[in-house]
Amino acid sequence: MLAYKKCFCRCRSNREAFTLIELLVVIAIIGVLVGLLLPAVQQAREAARRASCINHMKQIGIAIHSYNDANKNLPPGGEWEQGAPWRALQSTGARPTGPNRERGGVLVRLLPFLEENALYSQIDFEGGTIATQMVNGKRVREYVIATYLCPTDIHDGTLRQGNGVRAISNYGANYGPSWAGGNGNPNCPCGQNYNSYRPLTNTGHTNPAGPFSREGNLFICKFNEITDGLSKTIFFGEVRANCSRHQRNGWAHTNNGNGLFNTLYPLNYDSCSKDVASAGGDGCGAECNWKTEFGYKSLHPGVLNFLMGDGAVTSLSENVDHTAFQLLGCRMDGQVSTL
Repeated sequence: MLAYKKCFCRCRSNREAFTLIELLVVIAIIGVLVGLLLPAVQQAREAARRASCINHMKQIGIAIHSYNDANKNLPPGGEWEQGAPWRALQSTGARPTGPNRERGGVLVRLLPFLEENALYSQIDFEGGTIATQMVNGKRVREYVIATYLCPTDIHDGTLRQGNGVRAISNYGANYGPSWAGGNGNPNCPCGQNYNSYRPLTNTGHTNPAGPFSREGNLFICKFNEITDGLSKTIFFGEVRANCSRHQRNGWAHTNNGNGLFNTLYPLNYDSCSKDVASAGGDGCGAECNWKTEFGYKSLHPGVLNFLMGDGAVTSLSENVDHTAFQLLGCRMDGQVSTL
């Protein structure tokens, strides 16, 4: 009887053990499964992030239409305390003595239509520069507005710029395919301009090809001035704040690129280097050049989202036909885009 028990225990113990080969096989199978599942998980996460971006852009679209219903015009891309006399002086080369304070722009004016009344109601539009005003212990420009963020971008809603932190936006208002200027910032020169792609040539800050101008005190667009149709005109597109010195200023500043971002430059044109040196001597590849920095960019693999004038959001390939893209950027060219 004792011998039987010993045999029983020994045999039972042998059946429960794993050999080294079996263990290695199991580990290998797990590794293969992880390798197969990880890309799928990453794709699912990016799909969720992209859906969030699209939802935010739709909210901005609803806010724009609500603003238009209340004011009978679109919000200004940017707004300054200057006006025609200030511009006249500036054109002569003389520096005006009066104030040239920033009054924010489209992202400031949309706040009450995005359930941000608590912040908007405390802004003094007759006071100093809006972005630097103090509200409940911190500057307006430090308040993160969740609707203005895309979770695919690599930041927490803020970036350090100059002497402090700025809350940024991943969406930029469309200036249209207007003239790109000369070499841009002399400290960060860039000769690229793509001006030959413009559907119209008689455009500028006071008559932009797109629906928004940074100088909104000199031009504010009405729906009836978008003669190509709302569904055929880009209102907003995705931008990367760390690839544009202007956008790094934050959503609350007038000088944040809104009313300057445009369709003239190819999608995802790389302007993300911090300076000319780190861009290998190519100013067009740096965030400070005043030209390619205003092209639309995103980190979604191969595509960018755009808010159209009718409130719909469309996704375009980064390899989209460049001529057809310009027609979507222009509000009044009279041509039909194939996109």
